[in-house]
Order: sequence, then structure tokens, then C-alpha cells
Amino acid sequence: MKTLTLLLLAVAAMPVFSQSDEPAKVLFDAGTRDEQAGKLDRARLTLLTLAGTYTEHPLATKARAEIGAIYLFKEAQSQVQAGQPTVAYGTFRTLIRVYPESPLAKLADETAKSLGVPADPRK
Repeated sequence: MKTLTLLLLAVAAMPVFSQSDEPAKVLFDAGTRDEQAGKLDRARLTLLTLAGTYTEHPLATKARAEIGAIYLFKEAQSQVQAGQPTVAYGTFRTLIRVYPESPLAKLADETAKSLGVPADPRK
């Protein structure tokens, strides 16, 4: 009976696996979804897995870029918590300039604006 149950579960799961994209894309999508949800540590780990496992895949390059964006975002958050809004503003602006395609760029822009730091005329 256990064997039949396991077999039925395996057969039921097959369409899920066959419909999924390639593993690198699944990891990348999961990582960026976690970024957008604010689960930055989880996103970083997922993207590190992608970059380390599929080193030659084109998405590995994008994953490494997203990891850089996550590090900058977290650094800026630390600066805000340390009472350094001007420094944090600069870090958020750097993230936006270096990683404009990152899901974190929009959040960084909103957060930078909310700090109340005068806009840099060199923006």
C-alpha cells in the first residue's frame, strides 16, 4: 500500500516538474520574488545557489548583480539604523545607479526619498 501511495504521489507531481522552467530560471525567479517581498537573506541565499551551481548560465551573471544590490540595500538599511541618513541616502542612490534593473532599485528610491535628505544636484 505504501508503494502504491508513493507511486501515485510521484505520478501526480510529474506535471509540476515537467511544466517548470530550467532550474536556473526557477532559482532566479524565486530569488527576485523574495527580494520584492523583502526576504533579502533568503533571496541572497537562493541567488548564491544559482550563481554557484550554474556558473556559466547567463542568469548566473544576473544573480551575482542582484546579490550586489542586496548587499548595498542592507548596508543602507544599517546606515539608517545607525542614525546616518545622509550616508544611507548616498548608498541607496549608488544602488539605483549601479543596479537600475534590480527589483530593489524602486524600493531604494522610495526609501531614499523618505529620509528627508536634500536631493543631490549631481543626481
